[in-house]
Amino acid sequence: MAGRIPQHFIDQLLNRIDIVDLIDGYVPLKKAGANYKANCPFHGEKTPSFTVSPAKQFYHCFGCGVSGTAISFLMDYDHMEFREAIEKLASGAGMEIPEESQGFKPKQTMSQGIDLYQLMNEVNDFYQTQLRQNSDKQQAVDYLQKRGLSGDIAKRFGLGFAPEGWDNLMSKLGATAPAQKALLDTGMLTQNEKKRTYDRFRHRIMFPIHDHRGRVVGFGGRVLDQGEPKYLNSPETPIFHKGSELYGLFAARGGIKEADGVLVVEGYMDVVALAQAGINNAVATLGTATTPMHLQRLFRHTPNITFSFDGDRAGRSAAWKALETSLPSLQDGFQVSFLFLPDGEDPDTMVKKVGKEGFEELIRNATPLPDFLIDSLQKQADINRLDGRAKLSKLAKPLIEKFPNGVLKKLVLDRLAVITQVSAQDLMGVTPRAHSADQQNSYPNSRKPDRKAKQTLQRAATMTPVRRAVSLLLQYPQHHAEFAVLQSIPEDQLRGIGMIHELRLACESNENMSTATLLERYREASFRQTLVQLANHEHNNIDSLADDEATALIQGTIAKIIEDYNSAEVAKAEQELESLTKRQVASQLSSEEVARKEALITYIRASYKQV
Repeated sequence: MAGRIPQHFIDQLLNRIDIVDLIDGYVPLKKAGANYKANCPFHGEKTPSFTVSPAKQFYHCFGCGVSGTAISFLMDYDHMEFREAIEKLASGAGMEIPEESQGFKPKQTMSQGIDLYQLMNEVNDFYQTQLRQNSDKQQAVDYLQKRGLSGDIAKRFGLGFAPEGWDNLMSKLGATAPAQKALLDTGMLTQNEKKRTYDRFRHRIMFPIHDHRGRVVGFGGRVLDQGEPKYLNSPETPIFHKGSELYGLFAARGGIKEADGVLVVEGYMDVVALAQAGINNAVATLGTATTPMHLQRLFRHTPNITFSFDGDRAGRSAAWKALETSLPSLQDGFQVSFLFLPDGEDPDTMVKKVGKEGFEELIRNATPLPDFLIDSLQKQADINRLDGRAKLSKLAKPLIEKFPNGVLKKLVLDRLAVITQVSAQDLMGVTPRAHSADQQNSYPNSRKPDRKAKQTLQRAATMTPVRRAVSLLLQYPQHHAEFAVLQSIPEDQLRGIGMIHELRLACESNENMSTATLLERYREASFRQTLVQLANHEHNNIDSLADDEATALIQGTIAKIIEDYNSAEVAKAEQELESLTKRQVASQLSSEEVARKEALITYIRASYKQV
């Protein structure tokens, strides 16, 4: 991300923005010592645990663990993309974003001087006006009433009507060549092979599609007779991409938060009909299979996603595709479920039969993804046969490998291991070493699971001097000069020392560096979450140390790092000296080796005198 917008600009922007003022505009903050507090806007709570630090320009919730910078807050709270958050902050600060670096092209939102978003709003107004005033509107009105939709719901979703005819929209909004070109660019007009231009949507109920900022970017049109296709969507355009947008998501934000979950259905009318019944957390894909971008957008709103599909073969096939797409996104804490409706039913018809409470009960009883996965695999293999269990193992392995490492992956693997009567290591094709069974089962994909796992757990549980130094440098970047004494330690000689060097140099490049600006440099780094945790660590059980306390702790930590490093160097010198001494007994040393031995003796004696 930072490659597209210069890092120095992001630093300057965050230095100019006051995160306290920003968040206070969304969530009322109260002074609490050196910081500010509020009830967390990201999870329900009665006692404030959401803290905003003006010194760090950083927020953290001790309840749910969410934390970040001003950029992160807009991305998480307003569901903005990274660049959109930068644009909003820059606009508020009166700053202009520099030109992007080579290789990145900004989204085209203008066509010959016409704003495409504004044009789509005008198109939307046109279709809504036609539903109210067109002389041929009655068939459309009758259709909506037959589907049980009220005028309020139609207005809420901005439903409209594209009348019969080839040039209704073009005559209204495409009177000039630039306007006609812009309508072509948005897909609202189309051309045939003879270059004749005409309205794309005719004699259809129109469903406006909004992006995550509420802007109309496309349309779906439902035919009013027996014509084909039954549903017609806008094509891909500079402002509309089916693989990243979801119908109804902008309108469903409040319902998703209230229900703590989202229901993904297959049709526009399903979303609208469910809202008519009081179920306000449904969205629909736009005639495409679920994509990773869809999941990314949804998981920003809720950790709980339920897919609704028909119970027939086609529905289960679509569900399986959604399952495979979901697997890489299933971090621990995320839940995906599948609701299979009876043959011939869809959410629209089903909610009319069972009502709001009955349909919500169906959602609660939806099949969890792990159960759907395992049940589907078992149907493809006879586990009463040895070769059937082998087949099940072969089918499962590539799917299990898609899970992110974590507890869920281990639990699914353990369940499959019981069913197949094969160890987790054999199931994943891992050759077990001389480790305990518990260690092997905990880390199925690691060739050397015991060592790496223990080191990871020990690092997580222990604040080593180097980790403490990284934590202190993140929290008190104004003290970066103190860490310069560590630059004599080579990066390959002490684990983590390279991170200290890198952070210190970053602080030297920006005299106003804060915790927020430091962390933003590592937004895309795989170890970013570790840095965030270290930035929130309470040293001496205090959230923020006084300046002299921070200095004392930093100096003590640096002294400990140097002491440990020197001890390790002395130990290596002693080991080398012992080796040379043994070789001298067996054979004569070269002149270079004799000189090396004398140097080692001098170094070790000097080290002992310092102790």
